[in-house]
Amino acid sequence: MKKLLIKENGVVTILSVIILASLLLFFSVLIDYARIAAFQLKSENEARMGVRSVLSAYDDSLYKRYGLFGRGGTDGNVIFTEVLEGNGAKHTGLDTRSHFDFIAGQLEEANVQTSFTLGQHDVFARQVLEEMKYKAPVDFTLEVLSKFTSLSKALKESSGAVQTLEDLRKLYEKRESLLEKALSLQEKAVSTLMDNDAVAAIPAGSGSSGNSAASSLRLADRYANYVWQIEHDASLPEDEDPVYSYSIASYRYSVSQMLGKLRTGGGKRERHDTLLDDALQKIEEAKQINFQMERIVEESKKTTVGAYDEVAGADVSGSGDYALPNDTVQDLEEMRKSGEKLLRSPEWFSGYKQELLTQSSRGYAAASEIDQLIGLWNTAMSSLSSSRQVSLQNGSAKAVSVVSTYEQNYGHSGMLMKQRRDSVLDSSVKEKLAEQKAETKSLWKQAKTMLGGLSDTSGTSEHQEEFAKVKERYGQNLLFNQKGEESTGSYKTIQAEEAEDAAKESSGLIDTLFAGVSDMLLDGRDYFYYGEYAANRFSYFAPQQLRKLLENGDTDELTQMASFGNQELEYVLYGFHDPMGNLAAAYGELFSVRLAIRTMEGLVASRSLGHPLLILSAAIIYGLQKTMEDMISFTQKGMAPLSKYVKVELSYLDYLRLFMLLHGGSKEKRLGRMIAVIEQNTGLSLSQVPSGVTGEAKLSMKLWFLPGVMGVLGRFDLLQGKVVGNRYETMQTVGWSY
Repeated sequence: MKKLLIKENGVVTILSVIILASLLLFFSVLIDYARIAAFQLKSENEARMGVRSVLSAYDDSLYKRYGLFGRGGTDGNVIFTEVLEGNGAKHTGLDTRSHFDFIAGQLEEANVQTSFTLGQHDVFARQVLEEMKYKAPVDFTLEVLSKFTSLSKALKESSGAVQTLEDLRKLYEKRESLLEKALSLQEKAVSTLMDNDAVAAIPAGSGSSGNSAASSLRLADRYANYVWQIEHDASLPEDEDPVYSYSIASYRYSVSQMLGKLRTGGGKRERHDTLLDDALQKIEEAKQINFQMERIVEESKKTTVGAYDEVAGADVSGSGDYALPNDTVQDLEEMRKSGEKLLRSPEWFSGYKQELLTQSSRGYAAASEIDQLIGLWNTAMSSLSSSRQVSLQNGSAKAVSVVSTYEQNYGHSGMLMKQRRDSVLDSSVKEKLAEQKAETKSLWKQAKTMLGGLSDTSGTSEHQEEFAKVKERYGQNLLFNQKGEESTGSYKTIQAEEAEDAAKESSGLIDTLFAGVSDMLLDGRDYFYYGEYAANRFSYFAPQQLRKLLENGDTDELTQMASFGNQELEYVLYGFHDPMGNLAAAYGELFSVRLAIRTMEGLVASRSLGHPLLILSAAIIYGLQKTMEDMISFTQKGMAPLSKYVKVELSYLDYLRLFMLLHGGSKEKRLGRMIAVIEQNTGLSLSQVPSGVTGEAKLSMKLWFLPGVMGVLGRFDLLQGKVVGNRYETMQTVGWSY
């Protein structure tokens, strides 16, 4: 047994078998594992290649017209499958090619799913930004911004001057109206005391109180004779007729008439004082308004750095080619600060109040003298005595003197009243303002008539149907992006009722415009690129089509041309779903911007007038005249001069591009309208046009050696796929987008 058990022949063979079997097991597992790793990498690359190939089939017409990439052409599943099969993964099993394939695979399943669509706002926006991020700044800067930069400082001062002076003008008119009412009450108080049957002016021209006082003086001179006549007739025998009956009766009648007038005047004293109290109240209200004006003036003197300065300081190519005349900005700055000329000093108000208080006391003194004179006459007529003539004469003379003094100061031709009337009415300025206002009103009526046809005209039924379809597409896109549709309201071409309000609104509009330009320069805001994209890709309504409307009010051509296809850019800007709303909005804003620029020129041209409101009113007249000329120029050649100071012309399209900066608004609305335009023109629904896909491919590979061992490894998560029978299966999911 010992020899049998410890025989040495064959040991090396068995040991070799054990070692070789172990090595064979190890290497077989290692080989299949290496094949699996290589197959995993290959299948991932093939899936990625297949997805890219799917996206290579894009809608060529959509790209050429709008610069957008969207899936089109051959079905994506077909392309994906063909690419995978073309790289060796056959549905029919192992590779049948003549050469040996270490990792021959088999395609089990393949499909492509849409992951993004062009109708999604973030996807659409990304493609638009990629399209415009290099082109837009160059185009905009060179074509428009350099021309506006030179006007920025002048427009800043002009805008400030117009808005400040317009705010002051409204308060000025309220204040002056109150002061004129106070003056009217003051004059009524005088009239109450002087120009009535009781207390009027004195002889040589005047009214009844002075006449009554003067009559009293004349009657007083006859009083002693009246007493003598009564005594004479009383001394006659009873059978003898009185001699002076008629004269006595006539004197008594005259005295009665005179006293009746004087008594009526005494009753007006309370009315006189009430009117003066009301006048004092009006002056106090005017003083408070004057305080408000002072605050506005102080605010106007402050210098702030804002959007205009950011634009003026920007390094814009070509901006140095345009320059304003010397001192233009300085002149406008002085006008902005000139509102202090409209103020009335505190001393002026206190002086006027003191004047009314003095008038009240003098009126009281005049009324008191009349009352005393009435008392003297009552006593004299009831208790006859020729000695009373002196007191009647003195009382009448004093009454005449007091009333005369009051009349000389406060009567219609009185010195103090004339001075006050000149101070309050400032007739030379106000008459000129009234003339200018009448001319402004006439020009404003012409301007409203010129553009009124845009808002008063309706398009054809076919055009209405187009806009209804666009509105439906717009609403569906917002719904697809889970955004609610909001009403855009209504729009009138010219909304301001008065030209002065329009000038102020146009200044506010130019402020907003430069704020948008400043934001674009500083931050490169996305909506600027959206606007430039729309300006490059969409149609707009050529102003030449408005020529007949602006020249003679003929709306026929406008009605026929107001189709959606002629105003895509305006629709993107304003979003009105009717043929005229967007046109009315666009040309209304064009008018406002031109009015702001032309009013700036008018301020400079009218600065010699001196009075701030005369300058403002003349500037608005100038602005309206030149703006209407500009609108006609647009209809004739599609452009108009930017300013008489900057000899360059801007087109209607240039202004629309600027207005895009005014109406950044809701990103969702802007993008939704742009998508609606594209869908209307292409017939596509961008919410169904893929811009990104996800490809899924299930591939398998036959294992060569020990599938059971590989299955065990799979259960320990050492494989990315799984082992099914004698095959290794993997699922590759790859996403890609334009």
